[in-house]
Amino acid sequence: MKEIILKYLEGRASETEQSKLLGWLRKKQNRAQFRDYIVEWKNHLDKDAFPGGGEDSWNNIQEELLQRNYWRWQRSRRLQFAFRYAAVFFFLVSVSGAIWYFSGQQPAQVSKPHTNIIAQGGQVSRIELPDGSRVWINSGSTLSYNNDFSVHNRNITLVGEAYFDVAQDEALPLIVNCNGLQVKALGTKFNASAYVEDSSIDVVLEEGSVALSPPGEESYKYQLNPGELGSYKKEIRELTVARINTKKYTAWREGMISIFDQTLEKVAQRLEKRYDQKFEVDQEVKDFRYTFTIKDESLDKIIGLIERITPVKAIQHEDVIRFEKAKSKKKVTDQ
Repeated sequence: MKEIILKYLEGRASETEQSKLLGWLRKKQNRAQFRDYIVEWKNHLDKDAFPGGGEDSWNNIQEELLQRNYWRWQRSRRLQFAFRYAAVFFFLVSVSGAIWYFSGQQPAQVSKPHTNIIAQGGQVSRIELPDGSRVWINSGSTLSYNNDFSVHNRNITLVGEAYFDVAQDEALPLIVNCNGLQVKALGTKFNASAYVEDSSIDVVLEEGSVALSPPGEESYKYQLNPGELGSYKKEIRELTVARINTKKYTAWREGMISIFDQTLEKVAQRLEKRYDQKFEVDQEVKDFRYTFTIKDESLDKIIGLIERITPVKAIQHEDVIRFEKAKSKKKVTDQ
């Protein structure tokens, strides 16, 4: 692998060798070795010996090359079918940042690109972060962090829903920004739901402890205990804590959805994420309430269940399914 790394640093690695290098970098111990090779290679170069005519331009070329090839490599491995876990992993090497960190020499400018990981519609993605934490990302959600992650911070931005199994690091707590609500954790397991369209931001704690800081507050004065739900109502800017059955909120990562006394409007939102299908709900039926559990059922079966237990009819309009009030059947009498 050292030969491939040296060829990559000199700009001579083929696409096959670059793909092999990216696969090798998925392991944490290999990334540390890769940084050592960078420093060793740099120390053997003359000041003006960088390919491309300068150190800064070489750093930029290498970062862009590695990022571009990563996304090509990831697309070739992504699972395309719904409800299977897509094993997605990203490690973007900032060469200039690695040289600065390991050699103590500050480059002229250290770029800080962001990693964006997206779970496509109808798909749950499972990833491993550079610090060893594991994350399940629900359908239609995005997770992002910069390349200082696990070096100078463990800050993450979440749009949507994700389940975190956090690796403990007391020096660098994991901080998740959920649409303004900050969640701080060390070693713990919790679920965070922060879809833009939802009226609340919900954090469910399974193990350990997390501290919450609502938007506009600087201190983490709210702390959750295992089995508790912290729910921040965005419209009234209020955070409440309640005891709950955590499985109802976390079973989605195993392919299950628990619907408990929810309106058809809310059910349709969850079906959209699960089945990657657009829904519309008429005002007449949006407040009908449902309780059931979804696991491996097809969308047709779920819609059939909704139609059987309530006076609702699902109508397909091109690529949108619309829930309408079912017309009552006229009784036929003998004359």
